[in-house]
Amino acid sequence: MIALQWQGQVLSLLDQSKYPQEESWITCTDVKAVAEVLSSGAVIEEKIAAVAGVYGYCLAALEHQALQQTPAFDEKLAEAKALLLASRNNSRDMTAAMKYMENPPEAYTKNVDRLTTILATAVTFDREQVVADRNTCRNGTDLMGEGTRVLIRTDRGAFHSASPCGALGIARRGVKRNVLEQVTLCEGRPSLTAGTLLAQELGKDNVPCTVIPDHAAATFLARQGAHLVLTDGILAAKNGDLKAPVGTYELAISCYFHSIPFYAVLNADDVDLDMESGVGHGMDEGDPKSVTDGLDCGQAQGWTPAYDVIPAFLITGFITDRGIACAPYEETLEEMVKYAPKKMIVDFSNLSNP
Repeated sequence: MIALQWQGQVLSLLDQSKYPQEESWITCTDVKAVAEVLSSGAVIEEKIAAVAGVYGYCLAALEHQALQQTPAFDEKLAEAKALLLASRNNSRDMTAAMKYMENPPEAYTKNVDRLTTILATAVTFDREQVVADRNTCRNGTDLMGEGTRVLIRTDRGAFHSASPCGALGIARRGVKRNVLEQVTLCEGRPSLTAGTLLAQELGKDNVPCTVIPDHAAATFLARQGAHLVLTDGILAAKNGDLKAPVGTYELAISCYFHSIPFYAVLNADDVDLDMESGVGHGMDEGDPKSVTDGLDCGQAQGWTPAYDVIPAFLITGFITDRGIACAPYEETLEEMVKYAPKKMIVDFSNLSNP
């Protein structure tokens, strides 16, 4: 589902918290409105929030364009940056987006009109994310042969700015290329995203799928098997330890036991070479109410981690926009992040054709 639209001086954002029960769009005409939406819980996907952030930055530049030849213009942009960073609690993706806006491509810096430079930089940031998503999907389907059966565990991928992304995007492309025979979505509490949002999105593309509860994944793999299992990673450490959605750790263990390839899907920019191991991911806990809400639990309290941390030895490889990395990850991830080039945009008009 496309969750963001930029039209001149207006940014429209899909209220992801209400979808798919209700398709509600929020219109933003200034950076304060963008920051309010980003902090309200209406935008769940961090990648979408980052793209919204660069367009919010543009709205600030448009609002104060009369000042662009004065120091006051930079002050207004700095205020907008601080507002947008605060709206996502200085998330990694939003921080990278603001850094990109402050360091535009060299070709754009030759333009004497700063407003034009800012607008062009924002559009390029958005398009580069689309290109990265499409490259990731291509790399993922390259692992598939005719008749492939894939099991997916993810909480994301339903929302994008132009092109399907992540493990879900790989499955969509695999079906379109007639190499995917079966798609199984592994449901996980407390999000329950697979059985609601993700299954409906696949249904819109006429992609047949089966939904199973996460506690049945091991039995499913033992009885029916799968050629590969995909999960969307959140962040990878230098050694390959992966931060991923809750429920992914036991799935990785099941794959290891049954000798089924387990791949993490993420952008190469989501590999943190400054983080030596999974210890850096921390051990944050999720909201206990997300476990007990809607249940008659008496005095019982809920508990859930905020995310899983998967040891690198359980991961067969990382599917990224710059290629597929396999162990030893200390070498391959670093080489990919530092030296593998990003595929840049050549023809904007071709982005709609996956």
